[in-house]
Amino acid sequence: MEVQDIILETKQEIESFRKKNPDGVVIIRWATATGKSKLSIELSKYFDTEIISADSRQIFRYMNIGTDKVADEILAKIPHHQINMVNPDENYTSGQRKNDVYKIIPDILARKRLPMIVGGTWLYIDTVYKNFSMPDIPPDMKLRDELFAKEDKEPGILHKELMKLDPEEAAKLHPKSTRYIVRALEIFHKSGQTKTDTFISQAPQRPLLMLWLRREKEDTNKKINTRVREMLRWWLVEEVEWLLKKWYDKTLQSMQGIGYKEVIEFIEWRCSYNDMEDRIMITTHQLAKKQRSRFRRYMAEGIQAPRENVTYKVWKLS
Repeated sequence: MEVQDIILETKQEIESFRKKNPDGVVIIRWATATGKSKLSIELSKYFDTEIISADSRQIFRYMNIGTDKVADEILAKIPHHQINMVNPDENYTSGQRKNDVYKIIPDILARKRLPMIVGGTWLYIDTVYKNFSMPDIPPDMKLRDELFAKEDKEPGILHKELMKLDPEEAAKLHPKSTRYIVRALEIFHKSGQTKTDTFISQAPQRPLLMLWLRREKEDTNKKINTRVREMLRWWLVEEVEWLLKKWYDKTLQSMQGIGYKEVIEFIEWRCSYNDMEDRIMITTHQLAKKQRSRFRRYMAEGIQAPRENVTYKVWKLS
Protein backbone atom coordinates (compact mmCIF):
# COMPACT_ATOMS: atom_id res chain seq x y z
CA MET A 1 0.00 0.00 0.00
CA GLU A 2 1.29 3.47 -0.90
CA VAL A 3 2.07 5.98 1.84
CA GLN A 4 -0.65 8.43 0.76
CA ASP A 5 -3.29 5.67 0.86
CA ILE A 6 -2.18 4.71 4.37
CA ILE A 7 -2.40 8.35 5.49
CA LEU A 8 -5.98 8.63 4.26
CA GLU A 9 -7.06 5.28 5.73
CA THR A 10 -5.34 6.04 9.02
CA LYS A 11 -7.10 9.40 9.14
CA GLN A 12 -10.45 7.63 8.77
CA GLU A 13 -9.55 5.09 11.47
CA ILE A 14 -8.60 7.84 13.91
CA GLU A 15 -11.76 9.84 13.19
CA SER A 16 -13.92 6.78 13.85
CA PHE A 17 -11.95 5.89 16.97
CA ARG A 18 -12.20 9.41 18.43
CA LYS A 19 -15.95 9.59 17.94
CA LYS A 20 -16.33 6.53 20.15
CA ASN A 21 -13.41 7.33 22.47
CA PRO A 22 -12.80 11.06 22.94
CA ASP A 23 -10.35 10.23 25.73
CA GLY A 24 -8.47 7.68 23.61
CA VAL A 25 -4.77 7.49 22.70
CA VAL A 26 -3.25 6.55 19.32
CA ILE A 27 -0.09 4.42 19.19
CA ILE A 28 2.01 4.00 16.03
CA ARG A 29 4.59 1.25 16.34
CA TRP A 30 6.87 -1.09 14.39
CA ALA A 31 10.56 -1.40 13.65
CA THR A 32 13.04 1.37 12.87
CA ALA A 33 12.92 2.96 9.40
CA THR A 34 9.31 2.03 8.69
CA GLY A 35 8.11 5.63 8.48
CA LYS A 36 6.40 6.01 11.88
CA SER A 37 7.54 9.58 12.48
CA LYS A 38 6.69 10.64 8.95
CA LEU A 39 3.17 9.22 9.30
CA SER A 40 2.63 10.94 12.66
CA ILE A 41 3.71 14.28 11.20
CA GLU A 42 1.43 13.87 8.17
CA LEU A 43 -1.51 13.01 10.45
CA SER A 44 -0.87 16.19 12.42
CA LYS A 45 -2.11 18.08 9.35
CA TYR A 46 -5.57 16.65 10.02
CA PHE A 47 -5.65 16.50 13.83
CA ASP A 48 -4.48 18.69 16.71
CA THR A 49 -1.92 16.17 17.85
CA GLU A 50 0.78 16.16 20.49
CA ILE A 51 3.33 13.45 19.91
CA ILE A 52 4.88 11.37 22.70
CA SER A 53 8.16 9.79 21.60
CA ALA A 54 8.61 6.11 22.48
CA ASP A 55 12.29 6.09 21.56
CA SER A 56 14.70 5.24 24.36
CA ARG A 57 17.55 7.32 22.90
CA GLN A 58 15.73 10.52 21.98
CA ILE A 59 15.41 11.28 25.69
CA PHE A 60 19.04 12.52 25.64
CA ARG A 61 19.82 16.16 24.97
CA TYR A 62 22.48 17.06 22.38
CA MET A 63 22.23 13.63 20.72
CA ASN A 64 20.22 14.68 17.70
CA ILE A 65 21.66 13.26 14.50
CA GLY A 66 22.43 9.74 15.72
CA THR A 67 18.98 9.38 17.30
CA ASP A 68 17.22 10.72 14.18
CA LYS A 69 15.20 13.34 16.05
CA VAL A 70 12.70 15.34 14.04
CA ALA A 71 13.87 18.72 12.81
CA ASP A 72 13.60 21.79 15.04
CA GLU A 73 11.09 23.42 12.68
CA ILE A 74 8.75 20.46 13.16
CA LEU A 75 9.21 20.55 16.94
CA ALA A 76 8.24 24.24 16.79
CA LYS A 77 4.99 23.42 14.97
CA ILE A 78 3.95 20.12 16.54
CA PRO A 79 4.37 19.65 20.33
CA HIS A 80 6.59 16.67 21.11
CA HIS A 81 7.08 15.05 24.52
CA GLN A 82 9.73 12.66 25.90
CA ILE A 83 12.46 14.24 23.79
CA ASN A 84 15.51 15.97 25.34
CA MET A 85 14.61 14.88 28.86
CA VAL A 86 18.07 14.37 30.39
CA ASN A 87 21.75 14.98 29.66
CA PRO A 88 23.79 12.08 28.24
CA ASP A 89 25.35 11.37 31.64
CA GLU A 90 22.00 11.19 33.47
CA ASN A 91 19.60 8.29 33.96
CA TYR A 92 15.92 8.12 33.11
CA THR A 93 14.22 4.85 33.98
CA SER A 94 11.16 3.23 32.42
CA GLY A 95 9.39 3.75 35.73
CA GLN A 96 10.09 7.48 35.59
CA ARG A 97 8.88 7.55 32.01
CA LYS A 98 5.63 5.78 32.88
CA ASN A 99 4.91 8.26 35.67
CA ASP A 100 5.64 11.21 33.37
CA VAL A 101 3.63 9.88 30.42
CA TYR A 102 0.64 9.15 32.66
CA LYS A 103 0.67 12.86 33.55
CA ILE A 104 1.26 14.05 29.98
CA ILE A 105 -1.69 12.18 28.41
CA PRO A 106 -4.48 13.76 30.52
CA ASP A 107 -2.85 17.17 30.03
CA ILE A 108 -2.98 16.73 26.25
CA LEU A 109 -6.62 15.59 26.41
CA ALA A 110 -7.49 18.57 28.60
CA ARG A 111 -6.19 20.79 25.80
CA LYS A 112 -8.65 19.01 23.44
CA ARG A 113 -5.77 17.57 21.48
CA LEU A 114 -4.93 14.02 20.36
CA PRO A 115 -2.17 12.13 22.25
CA MET A 116 -0.15 10.08 19.76
CA ILE A 117 2.60 7.73 20.98
CA VAL A 118 5.17 7.02 18.26
CA GLY A 119 8.22 4.79 18.39
CA GLY A 120 9.83 1.39 18.43
CA THR A 121 11.07 0.88 21.99
CA TRP A 122 8.80 -1.93 23.11
CA LEU A 123 9.12 -1.32 26.87
CA TYR A 124 8.25 2.36 26.48
CA ILE A 125 5.11 1.47 24.54
CA ASP A 126 4.20 -1.34 26.91
CA THR A 127 4.08 1.03 29.88
CA VAL A 128 0.83 2.25 28.27
CA TYR A 129 -0.25 -0.74 26.14
CA LYS A 130 0.24 -3.38 28.83
CA ASN A 131 0.06 -0.88 31.70
CA PHE A 132 2.73 -2.61 33.73
CA SER A 133 2.93 -2.10 37.43
CA MET A 134 6.60 -1.23 37.79
CA PRO A 135 8.94 -1.26 40.79
CA ASP A 136 10.19 2.11 41.95
CA ILE A 137 13.85 1.08 42.04
CA PRO A 138 16.36 3.82 41.14
CA PRO A 139 19.55 2.88 39.29
CA ASP A 140 22.44 1.60 41.41
CA MET A 141 25.43 2.67 39.31
CA LYS A 142 27.96 0.80 41.44
CA LEU A 143 26.03 -2.45 41.02
CA ARG A 144 25.59 -1.82 37.30
CA ASP A 145 29.30 -1.21 36.82
CA GLU A 146 30.06 -4.46 38.64
CA LEU A 147 27.61 -6.39 36.46
CA PHE A 148 28.88 -4.87 33.21
CA ALA A 149 32.47 -5.64 34.25
CA LYS A 150 31.46 -9.22 34.99
CA GLU A 151 29.89 -9.53 31.55
CA ASP A 152 32.96 -8.03 29.86
CA LYS A 153 35.14 -10.60 31.59
CA GLU A 154 32.89 -13.56 30.71
CA PRO A 155 30.37 -12.78 27.93
CA GLY A 156 27.03 -14.49 28.46
CA ILE A 157 27.43 -14.98 32.21
CA LEU A 158 24.71 -12.48 33.15
CA HIS A 159 22.11 -14.14 30.94
CA LYS A 160 22.93 -17.48 32.59
CA GLU A 161 22.49 -15.89 36.03
CA LEU A 162 19.17 -14.38 35.02
CA MET A 163 18.03 -17.71 33.63
CA LYS A 164 18.48 -19.21 37.12
CA LEU A 165 16.80 -16.30 38.94
CA ASP A 166 14.06 -15.34 36.49
CA PRO A 167 13.78 -17.84 33.61
CA GLU A 168 10.64 -16.21 32.20
CA GLU A 169 12.33 -12.83 31.77
CA ALA A 170 15.59 -14.42 30.55
CA ALA A 171 13.68 -16.25 27.83
CA LYS A 172 12.50 -12.89 26.45
CA LEU A 173 16.01 -11.46 26.17
CA HIS A 174 18.85 -12.16 23.78
CA PRO A 175 22.07 -13.05 25.67
CA LYS A 176 23.67 -9.91 24.20
CA SER A 177 20.87 -7.60 25.43
CA THR A 178 23.17 -6.72 28.31
CA ARG A 179 21.49 -3.46 29.33
CA TYR A 180 18.10 -5.12 29.82
CA ILE A 181 19.65 -8.13 31.56
CA VAL A 182 21.51 -5.83 33.97
CA ARG A 183 18.28 -4.00 34.80
CA ALA A 184 16.48 -7.28 35.50
CA LEU A 185 19.30 -8.40 37.80
CA GLU A 186 19.36 -4.98 39.46
CA ILE A 187 15.64 -5.27 40.25
CA PHE A 188 16.23 -8.66 41.86
CA HIS A 189 19.27 -7.60 43.89
CA LYS A 190 17.62 -4.39 45.14
CA SER A 191 14.12 -5.75 45.86
CA GLY A 192 14.50 -9.48 46.32
CA GLN A 193 11.82 -9.97 43.65
CA THR A 194 12.16 -10.93 40.02
CA LYS A 195 11.17 -8.62 37.20
CA THR A 196 8.51 -11.17 36.21
CA ASP A 197 6.96 -10.90 39.67
CA THR A 198 7.06 -7.10 39.75
CA PHE A 199 6.07 -6.26 36.15
CA ILE A 200 2.37 -7.17 36.21
CA SER A 201 0.30 -6.44 33.12
CA GLN A 202 -3.03 -4.66 33.58
CA ALA A 203 -5.77 -3.35 31.29
CA PRO A 204 -4.90 0.01 29.65
CA GLN A 205 -6.08 3.05 31.56
CA ARG A 206 -7.61 4.56 28.40
CA PRO A 207 -8.91 3.30 25.05
CA LEU A 208 -6.05 2.71 22.60
CA LEU A 209 -5.89 2.63 18.81
CA MET A 210 -2.87 0.49 17.99
CA LEU A 211 -1.55 1.12 14.47
CA TRP A 212 1.07 -1.34 13.22
CA LEU A 213 3.15 -0.05 10.29
CA ARG A 214 5.03 -2.75 8.37
CA ARG A 215 7.64 -2.82 5.62
CA GLU A 216 9.42 -5.69 3.89
CA LYS A 217 12.85 -6.45 5.33
CA GLU A 218 14.67 -5.59 2.09
CA ASP A 219 12.92 -2.24 1.80
CA THR A 220 13.59 -1.44 5.46
CA ASN A 221 17.29 -2.26 5.09
CA LYS A 222 17.58 0.00 2.03
CA LYS A 223 16.01 2.85 3.99
CA ILE A 224 18.34 2.17 6.92
CA ASN A 225 21.37 2.36 4.62
CA THR A 226 20.15 5.64 3.14
CA ARG A 227 19.49 7.09 6.57
CA VAL A 228 22.94 6.11 7.88
CA ARG A 229 24.62 7.82 4.91
CA GLU A 230 22.48 10.91 5.51
CA MET A 231 23.37 10.99 9.22
CA LEU A 232 27.06 10.90 8.37
CA ARG A 233 26.59 13.69 5.82
CA TRP A 234 24.68 15.67 8.47
CA TRP A 235 27.77 15.70 10.72
CA LEU A 236 27.23 12.66 12.96
CA VAL A 237 31.01 12.34 13.45
CA GLU A 238 31.19 15.99 14.46
CA GLU A 239 28.27 15.53 16.88
CA VAL A 240 30.09 12.67 18.63
CA GLU A 241 33.35 14.66 18.74
CA TRP A 242 31.49 17.56 20.38
CA LEU A 243 29.92 15.24 22.95
CA LEU A 244 33.32 13.80 23.85
CA LYS A 245 34.79 17.30 24.17
CA LYS A 246 31.94 18.16 26.56
CA TRP A 247 33.42 15.44 28.80
CA TYR A 248 30.62 12.97 28.14
CA ASP A 249 32.61 9.81 28.63
CA LYS A 250 32.55 7.21 25.86
CA THR A 251 31.63 4.50 28.40
CA LEU A 252 28.29 6.13 29.25
CA GLN A 253 25.19 4.09 28.44
CA SER A 254 23.99 6.87 26.14
CA MET A 255 27.23 6.68 24.13
CA GLN A 256 26.81 2.94 23.59
CA GLY A 257 23.85 3.48 21.27
CA ILE A 258 24.01 2.47 17.61
CA GLY A 259 25.92 5.04 15.60
CA TYR A 260 27.73 6.56 18.57
CA LYS A 261 29.90 3.61 19.54
CA GLU A 262 30.89 2.99 15.91
CA VAL A 263 31.80 6.65 15.39
CA ILE A 264 33.91 6.55 18.56
CA GLU A 265 35.83 3.59 17.10
CA PHE A 266 36.46 5.66 13.96
CA ILE A 267 37.55 8.73 15.95
CA GLU A 268 39.98 6.53 17.89
CA TRP A 269 41.42 5.17 14.62
CA ARG A 270 40.16 1.66 15.37
CA CYS A 271 38.32 1.39 12.05
CA SER A 272 38.14 3.14 8.70
CA TYR A 273 35.32 5.47 7.61
CA ASN A 274 33.85 2.77 5.35
CA ASP A 275 34.06 0.18 8.13
CA MET A 276 32.30 2.57 10.50
CA GLU A 277 29.51 3.16 7.97
CA ASP A 278 29.10 -0.58 7.34
CA ARG A 279 29.04 -1.38 11.07
CA ILE A 280 26.32 1.19 11.75
CA MET A 281 24.22 -0.24 8.91
CA ILE A 282 24.67 -3.86 9.97
CA THR A 283 23.95 -3.16 13.65
CA THR A 284 20.82 -1.19 12.71
CA HIS A 285 19.68 -4.06 10.45
CA GLN A 286 20.08 -6.39 13.44
CA LEU A 287 18.05 -4.05 15.64
CA ALA A 288 15.28 -3.86 13.03
CA LYS A 289 15.22 -7.66 12.83
CA LYS A 290 14.80 -7.94 16.62
CA GLN A 291 12.05 -5.31 16.58
CA ARG A 292 10.19 -7.01 13.72
CA SER A 293 10.33 -10.34 15.52
CA ARG A 294 9.06 -8.88 18.79
CA PHE A 295 6.34 -6.80 17.17
CA ARG A 296 5.13 -9.73 15.03
CA ARG A 297 4.69 -11.69 18.25
CA TYR A 298 2.78 -8.81 19.83
CA MET A 299 0.65 -8.46 16.72
CA ALA A 300 -0.21 -12.16 16.79
CA GLU A 301 -1.15 -11.85 20.48
CA GLY A 302 -3.32 -8.83 19.68
CA ILE A 303 -5.16 -10.71 16.93
CA GLN A 304 -5.57 -13.98 18.84
CA ALA A 305 -6.30 -12.47 22.24
CA PRO A 306 -7.10 -8.74 21.89
CA ARG A 307 -6.46 -6.68 24.98
CA GLU A 308 -9.41 -5.01 26.62
CA ASN A 309 -10.11 -1.49 25.31
CA VAL A 310 -7.61 -1.77 22.40
CA THR A 311 -8.42 -1.44 18.69
CA TYR A 312 -5.85 -2.92 16.29
CA LYS A 313 -5.05 -2.02 12.69
CA VAL A 314 -2.15 -3.23 10.51
CA TRP A 315 -0.82 -1.59 7.33
CA LYS A 316 1.91 -2.87 5.06
CA LEU A 317 3.85 -0.25 3.13
CA SER A 318 4.79 -1.03 -0.45
